[in-house]
Amino acid sequence: MNKTVFVVTTTVEHKEDGERLAALLLERRLVACAQISGPLTSVYRWQGETVTAAEYLLTLKTRHSLFRQVEELLREEHPYQVPEILGDEVAVASQAYADWVEGETS
Repeated sequence: MNKTVFVVTTTVEHKEDGERLAALLLERRLVACAQISGPLTSVYRWQGETVTAAEYLLTLKTRHSLFRQVEELLREEHPYQVPEILGDEVAVASQAYADWVEGETS
């Protein structure tokens, strides 16, 4: 059976928030890996204003079947009122990596 990898992304204002979210997700075995990139510059509309802010990007590797649980934890623990929570199935991944992701998540 060909296993697939699912990637969830979110952004946070502070690196420490990203590290805290990553630790929670890893402890609960909802993700196999969390990468924190940044800072990056985000420009978006919020409450009628254009905002430019430094943010950190979390890239989370998991399985599609765990997306709703990852989303729930992020909604509960995320410091933003409306956090970005996006999920994408990876079109192609090495079998060894896909096996590792599956083995590290529950």
